[in-house]
Amino acid sequence: MLRTPRTPAGPQADVADALRIGADPDTVAFLDRGLRALSARLDAEGRQLPTVYAAWVTADELHLQLAWPEGRPPAPWQLGQDDTFWRLARAALPEDADTAAAAPYPGLAVLGTLDGARLLLNLESVPGIVSLSGARSDREAVLAAIAAELATNGWSDRMTVTLVGFAEDLTALAPARVRHLADVPEVIEIMAAETAQRLAALRNAGQDSVLTGRTGRAQHTQWAPHLVLIAARPTEEEAERLAELAADAGRLGIGYLVAAGTAALPGAAWELDVSPAGRLTAPLLGLDLAAQRLPATQYAAVLRLFAEAGGGGDGPEPGPDAPPFLVDLSDQGRPGIYARLLGPFELIGVEAPSAERSALLHEALALLLLHREGVHPRVLASALWPRGVTEDVRDALVERLRDWLGTDADGTARMSFDDTGRIVLSTSVVSDWDVLQTLHHEADRGGAAGDPAARRRLLTDALSLARGRLLEDRAPGRYGWLAHEIVDAQHPVLVAEIALALSALHLDAAKPKAAVAAVETGLGVAPDDERLWLELLRAAHATGDPARVEAAAATLLARAHALNGPSRGLPPRVEALLDDLLPTWRGRLAN
Repeated sequence: MLRTPRTPAGPQADVADALRIGADPDTVAFLDRGLRALSARLDAEGRQLPTVYAAWVTADELHLQLAWPEGRPPAPWQLGQDDTFWRLARAALPEDADTAAAAPYPGLAVLGTLDGARLLLNLESVPGIVSLSGARSDREAVLAAIAAELATNGWSDRMTVTLVGFAEDLTALAPARVRHLADVPEVIEIMAAETAQRLAALRNAGQDSVLTGRTGRAQHTQWAPHLVLIAARPTEEEAERLAELAADAGRLGIGYLVAAGTAALPGAAWELDVSPAGRLTAPLLGLDLAAQRLPATQYAAVLRLFAEAGGGGDGPEPGPDAPPFLVDLSDQGRPGIYARLLGPFELIGVEAPSAERSALLHEALALLLLHREGVHPRVLASALWPRGVTEDVRDALVERLRDWLGTDADGTARMSFDDTGRIVLSTSVVSDWDVLQTLHHEADRGGAAGDPAARRRLLTDALSLARGRLLEDRAPGRYGWLAHEIVDAQHPVLVAEIALALSALHLDAAKPKAAVAAVETGLGVAPDDERLWLELLRAAHATGDPARVEAAAATLLARAHALNGPSRGLPPRVEALLDDLLPTWRGRLAN
């Protein structure tokens, strides 16, 4: 549900204007409608989205700067100053243009203005890191403005914005979009795991870029971008590791904007600099702009503005840190239908449908459970029948699904339609994925955050739900849409984070064997997560039993050989930790 904040005044009014592109909602609407209409037209013509590096927008025109020529754009778009620019006149965009497509370029972020035009850089398409140099206060003002806008803009759908090194917690702007991490090493570990998951998901989908998941039959499962903003300058070693992770970021929907102090950052693909006068320059890109900034004097105001409004204007969105909705975990919140999606698909609370209808109904329900914001019938149909289906068959399935799910005790239908025509499930239909996210949320942000014993109980309950990979028993030829789902990558990352947090709590409580068990459960879902490999060795060492460390090392060596071949060995950090914990391992195990 959309929430409208109160009308701000004073410093908060300045902030509200700063978070709108040129303080002009009509321009925001033009940008959003123009981009979605472009995606719809390309889809209708059987074409893929072009890679866009930047956009320039005025009150009258929108220009897209392409990474390379892509031919003539679909009408009413035209070629711009050369064949790497597409141009749309605002007057040429029909009022009835099809704008139902997913947001094609949600990673666009305003950097500044030049001659009345706003420049938006597409952070998720940059082939590497974008660095920002300049004095600390100037850098922070630019980064804060970008973070605030990414959290609240109107031309994006789902997105995760990870912030590192920011002065205060900006999650109030959009709790389902924004998350804070403590330091650069933590974000490196998390992004290494997510990068590996996204690469694997792309391979499984037979695709080369996330853009192919935002048009055509796959657009219902748009690959949500993950944008990482780091306000603290990383060390040289950290910068090199970030550059390695960012090497494939442009096709994975991941973007990195990193503070570079007063000097260039090693490994940066694009370099920006902000001056004390507020000029944002990038000589290699030919840019010299008036930077969009959120100075420290407005920082507190923006937090008050959104905290008093109850969060950002987008309402709940899927994301790795905030569930689509919080499940009532009390006895009073017992669901009418409970679906187990983590591992084999199981349903409790509803009779099994007829055998000939079962596979299709189960798949439709799974899609709805992973999209609590709702799914349009057209989107549902394109997921279940990627080669096409007639409307009567689609409508018959929807009606059959509603009849199958039935009503709650008070007569409320468990499946209905919202005001936009999307199919939505009632809160009485719950999945173990919903519960896992809620438990994680309660452990980290709820009342248990400062209570180690309560956190341990919640995380233990969450980890007990991790029975296997998402929809582990999916039938061959079905669930093709799942390969495009960000949750397919987020699930193992979140399970790993839960296992790591629980292991740390067990170690603090002097229960190393329980810590080992927690990590081993996490490895069952995220077997390639290097953070779990390191934690397994630390937890095994904490037991005081060298044989347990040796057994853990042997397990990891076997896993490394299976993944990379016997010639590659263990990751360097794992080897270094083993050298410290078990100096004899090379002679005993490496051969």
